[in-house]
Amino acid sequence: MHLSFYKIGLPDFLTIGVTDHTDSDLRDFRGYAVRSFKLATEMINTVEALSNLLQGSFLERHAIRQFAIDESDEFAFAIEVPRSHGLDAWHLMRSYLKDTQRYPLLVEGWGADDYFARFYYEEEVNDGKLQGISPKEILATASTADLEAFLETKKDARKEYLEDSIEGSLARTRERFGASPDNFQIKALIDQQMIRSTVELEKWLFNWELQNFSHVNAATALYTSYLDWFEPDSRTATLLLLPVENGWDSLAYIHWFGACSAGTPVAIGFLKQWHQHYDAELVCHYGTMLQLNVGRLPETPEEAFELAWQQEALAECTTMLPGITLRDHARSLLMMKRWFLHERP
Repeated sequence: MHLSFYKIGLPDFLTIGVTDHTDSDLRDFRGYAVRSFKLATEMINTVEALSNLLQGSFLERHAIRQFAIDESDEFAFAIEVPRSHGLDAWHLMRSYLKDTQRYPLLVEGWGADDYFARFYYEEEVNDGKLQGISPKEILATASTADLEAFLETKKDARKEYLEDSIEGSLARTRERFGASPDNFQIKALIDQQMIRSTVELEKWLFNWELQNFSHVNAATALYTSYLDWFEPDSRTATLLLLPVENGWDSLAYIHWFGACSAGTPVAIGFLKQWHQHYDAELVCHYGTMLQLNVGRLPETPEEAFELAWQQEALAECTTMLPGITLRDHARSLLMMKRWFLHERP
């Protein structure tokens, strides 16, 4: 019997080519393939199944714990690894995502109560940012977050600081390039409503620098160490396997402090958007800090500036604490494949 590209009753993406096999062989293979497809689409839900998956890997002898998740009938697995192997463990479990259906996340805490506490979610409910505190309730409404409205509100809040920021902003330009626009030129643009906030001032100066100093690589960042990833001083790292496949959804399970201001749906929305645009993947969640790997860089300075503004609006401490301007953050994002977001009390 000769068959070419015979479909065996599986979804199109599992169509295979089979040649020179008997009907019996094909029936056997069909049963194997269906079982394999079933296994590949089921979330791992037992310590035994996860242990079996890890056989032969450097994690095979590591203890696995199971944690219940508050306000949910779901649970997470935790694997303790030496701190020096934390990122290796994340990469390994990320490569197993199709098998586990559980997103891996490096966290820092003192136990399950700390990881999955709902206190800050309750505050968001009280502030009108959430309708419920359970992960399912949060995820059900996350897609309704209006990211543009959030950015506009944040930009409006920067209007009152505009006049006071002019001289300092021009000084930063002179410090790097030896020249800057005239103070009166900036005030004239403000009077004409062409610059209405510190965000728009930063964008205007960024464009001015690019146009006037392209010969000295005006788009190149001179200082990026403020984006270095935080390394906890504990000897071990905890790698959680959460009951979601997408990293952005993990914020519905483990609260990030930056969401106290923005709201968890907004934070989830930006992480999802950055994944779609830049293949950004959440690796570490340390309460006030999020650390992401990035697969694609912004293609233009204009795109990098918009991304920089999104990050600063969501996590102002990222740039405020180290004293980085918005335009310099944009320069960093043109070259950095690791992101660091920080928002603290």
